[in-house]
Formats: sequence, structure tokens, C-alpha cells
Amino acid sequence: MSKKYRVGIIGSTNRGNYGHGMDTAFTGLEAFEVVAVADDDPTGLAAAAKRLGITRQYSDYREMLGKEKLDIVGIGPRWLTERVPMVTAVAEAGCHVFVEKPLASSLRDSDAMLAACERAKVKAMMAHQLHLLPPVRQAFAEIKSGKYGRLLRIYGQPSDDARGGGEELIVHGSHFFDLMVDLAGPPRWVSAHLAVGDRDVTLADKREGREPIGPIAGDSAAVMLGFDHGVRGFWNSTANLDIGGVIYGLLIQCEKATIHMRPGGDIYIYPGPVIEPENEKRAWQKLWVESWHFDAEHKPRPMKDFIHRGNKLLLEGFLAAIEKDTEPPASMRAAGYITEIIQGTYASHFAGGKRLSIPLVDRKHPLEVG
Repeated sequence: MSKKYRVGIIGSTNRGNYGHGMDTAFTGLEAFEVVAVADDDPTGLAAAAKRLGITRQYSDYREMLGKEKLDIVGIGPRWLTERVPMVTAVAEAGCHVFVEKPLASSLRDSDAMLAACERAKVKAMMAHQLHLLPPVRQAFAEIKSGKYGRLLRIYGQPSDDARGGGEELIVHGSHFFDLMVDLAGPPRWVSAHLAVGDRDVTLADKREGREPIGPIAGDSAAVMLGFDHGVRGFWNSTANLDIGGVIYGLLIQCEKATIHMRPGGDIYIYPGPVIEPENEKRAWQKLWVESWHFDAEHKPRPMKDFIHRGNKLLLEGFLAAIEKDTEPPASMRAAGYITEIIQGTYASHFAGGKRLSIPLVDRKHPLEVG
């Protein structure tokens, strides 16, 4: 390999931290060298530097960008309070961007970051770890090849934990909508309903989430999306139904099969478009990927580390995109469609569930004041 890419990490301890392992994602990949870290918390900064085995530490990420000759920057904080200035500063420094999800709390913010990366001609990728997991890639390739007939519908089922509704829409919805866009293409319209208990959400229900991710509302959400070729996408969330995360998954209906992605990215395939519990001749079959599920000695690999392994796969794809000048996997451009869906959910709800075309005309979030 001709070039080693210099990487800087931005974190913010106790204010979104380093996301889902964004600081250690580059470790062990020969093409990348993490050379500096920035964190506005002194204790967190020292801990991150020790964890990464580096000496160059900065309390201000702007100083790091100005002094270090970086090629790529990982933006770790989950909080969205500084997302736009961070992404903009990284892009203006000429660095490629690897950023924690979700992308943005509003289309105005999403538009600003996409424009900054476009102006700087840098690559930008989201940390959607499910995107490149081998079972998911194989299943999607088989679906796109027509093996299971025409793609009909995609159903997203998140955790339905205490964040259900508006908060889960942006926190977990990002992963599901990323997969839907990857499989079915850009969404063309959105229709949605939000509720608090048994009543419709009103503007008075606006609130903040457990972390600063922008305005949210509702403890249940129902979203329907339209894609090309008549494909429909559905995503539903209800708070406090969690039973240990086992309900989390993506169900895909095709003419000849039903494909179910389970927690951790495992894939199961049923030989029919509708589940027939009484038909004993039809059963779910797991999609095994030898190199993913087993080690060299054919011992099962632990699936609990799929986030870490997913980050590694993303970065390998990012490297290829940078060197071949192609669109990266889980791109920020695709995440722009995710923001359209999330903001469109609120816009459609307040329009009485009206079907709204994507891209939305009004870029202002319906819950923004003034």
C-alpha cells in the first residue's frame, strides 16, 4: 500500500463521548494511523490518548485541524449540538469525514454539512455499522439480483424501548432508513402519524431527548415511505415494549421469499412472501457466511462485537472510495435522505398524514420555534 492515511479523532467526554467506538475504529487497519485526538474534557482527553497510544492531544478540535496534517477525521460525539461546526471545520481543512449517526436534527443542518463536503470535495461517511455486515450484503445482493422475485415491502422494527416514538425515530430510525435507501433507492414520499398515548401529537408535545439530538415529540410513530417500482417501506415504534432487544429487526417481503435481519445483522430466509405458521414444509433458514460467522478453525465468532467489526468494514469501504474516487458506503449523501424521512415524518403528521414528496420543499423543522 502506497499511502498511510493520517487520522485525527474528535470526541467530547460526557457530551456525546466517542459514539459507538469511533475512536478505536481505525485501530488495527494498516492503511490508517491515528496521530491526534481532540476532546474538550481534560480527563477524557488524557484517557483517549492513552487508549489510542498517542501523544498529540488537543482541547480544541480546531487547533488540531490547524496544526496536524490530517487526511481523515473521525467525529465521535453522539450529541448534535456541535455537529454542523465540526463537520464544516473538518471539510474546510480538506479532510475526509467519518461521523457518528444520526447526521442531523434538521434538513437545514443536513443541507449545510452536505454543501460543506461538496465544496471541499471530500468524502463523507456515516457510522451505520449494519450497512456492510456480510450477511446483510449477501442478502441484499440476492434480492437485487431477482433471486426472490420482485421486492415488495420493507418493515423496520426498532427496539421499542423507553426511547420509542420521536426519540427512537432519529436514534434507531437512522440505521433502518439507511438500509431501506440502500436496498430500494431514494425515497420519493413520506406519510406519517405520531401519538402520545392514545392522542395525536401537537406542537405542545415538543421535548428534548435523553441526549441533545434536536426537538422530538411522541411516544409512538408510524411511518410509510414510497420508493421507485412500487416498493413501500414501513417503520413503527412504540415506547416501553422492549423485551431485551429481541424485537429489533428488518423484515423484507419479496414475491418468493421473506428475509428477516435480526439483531447483530444475522439473516434468516423464509420460502414465501407470507409466513404460514401451519405449513410444516416451510421453515426459516439462516444465511451463513463462513468468513463472518466462523474463525479459521471453524469456531463460531462472537456476534456481540458486530459494531466494532462493522466499523472496520465501513473503513475498508471508505478507503476504497477515497482511492478510487467513488461514493463511500453509508454515505452522508444517503444520510441526507434519512433526514428527509425523519423531518418528513413530523411534517406529514402535522399535515394530517398527507403524503409529502421528497425532497421536502420546506427545509425548516416543524418543531422549530420562530
